[in-house]
Amino acid sequence: MTALQCEANAFVGKARKALANAGVPCEDLEFGSYFSGWRRRNALKMWTGWPTFPMVFVRGTLIGGGDDLSRQIASGELKTLLAG
Repeated sequence: MTALQCEANAFVGKARKALANAGVPCEDLEFGSYFSGWRRRNALKMWTGWPTFPMVFVRGTLIGGGDDLSRQIASGELKTLLAG
């Protein structure tokens, strides 16, 4: 399986836990704290069009946030994305 990438911050714990429970490896990308890394974080938000963190990517494509990830795991869609 290809490792997923998710931006690391205090709110990504739920996404990490969901991935761990699903047996999917995850690579965290650090973009700094809200205060010290706001320029980099803002650039990522503008590039993706996604307003919040965490952002979950599969092979460089944004699949959504933590709630989207949980829904995709439950429906089996994430497994399909990883297999494709």
